[in-house]
Amino acid sequence: MPRAAARFRAAAPALARAVASASARATASASARAAAPSRAAAAARATALALAAVLSLTLTACGHTPAPSATAPPPTSTDDPRFQPLDAYDLSEDEADIVGRARWTLAKDCMAGLGFGTLRDLDVDPAPDWPRRPAQAGVFAAVMVASADARYGVTDPAEAARYGYRAPAVAYERRHPQRTWTLEEYLALAGPELPDDPRSVHGHRIPERGCLGQAQRRIYGEDPWGRKDPVWTLGAESLQQARRDPAWKRAERAWSACMREAGFHYATPTEAQEGRDRLEDEPAQATGPLDPDRPTPLEKRTAAADARCKQSSGYLRTVHAVDVRIQNTLVARHREELRDQRRYNEQAVRTARAVLEQHD
Repeated sequence: MPRAAARFRAAAPALARAVASASARATASASARAAAPSRAAAAARATALALAAVLSLTLTACGHTPAPSATAPPPTSTDDPRFQPLDAYDLSEDEADIVGRARWTLAKDCMAGLGFGTLRDLDVDPAPDWPRRPAQAGVFAAVMVASADARYGVTDPAEAARYGYRAPAVAYERRHPQRTWTLEEYLALAGPELPDDPRSVHGHRIPERGCLGQAQRRIYGEDPWGRKDPVWTLGAESLQQARRDPAWKRAERAWSACMREAGFHYATPTEAQEGRDRLEDEPAQATGPLDPDRPTPLEKRTAAADARCKQSSGYLRTVHAVDVRIQNTLVARHREELRDQRRYNEQAVRTARAVLEQHD
């Protein structure tokens, strides 16, 4: 079943566009942040939530609260909401872990060759979090986490009550330890991004897309960021079609009625997750500065009610059935393309295994 680690490769191009857009907003609002701290925190949180969607969630920290389980047994029934027909053509969680460890193993060697000898001892099991650019004036960075468990939004009331809408991000961070990188290390790993970024370190030219990009090319035999992933694109297409289905619309109305009974007024779960109304309510209710990286009590209450209503109204069961039906149709229509993707993934896993065996 694809998880954050399995999906990160496919999400990278969209991430670049999201970061570029968010960077412009962050730069434009710098003076507003200085003038209105509480509203600035809400605006920063709005940026994070705007990037969040059913298929991809902005990776945010939740302090030191114990994280939800990062792994779970694969679904054993087609009625399990985690079951997705497209998963048969994607990397499994174990395969994604192998590729991730091989990627970082190769990147360590590359970094040592660029003069970062201390990174030879970097622990890559589990694979570290994708590197994040150090904070700089006018630069906003985000990491997108795509989780199949969040395809229909929050569904576990207990997790929602504890983590709000951020459980997938918390689980990702638990599985992939964060590390603070210097700007020089980051650029060597991920490659130059801005016009003024240096193109070399310690007298060595940085590979295209950095050492991680070089590792990707070794594993996949090409630059995977330039390749269309049919699992990803068809998964998004399935959701787009499913949301227009009359059964999905009826499920949304039933969910909305349940939410009204709980005191929340949203037409769809997407509206509840985005929480634009909370941007006004939360600063007024706050007793201190708002932390854009932590769920507020109101977000937790909203998310918990959202998850309960998805269960009690039949929403989750209905939308999953619609989604599976459409995915099965798309799989039949694109079977050869999907089989090619599966072979592509299998070859990458074989190469990754060989890399790890060579480094034992």
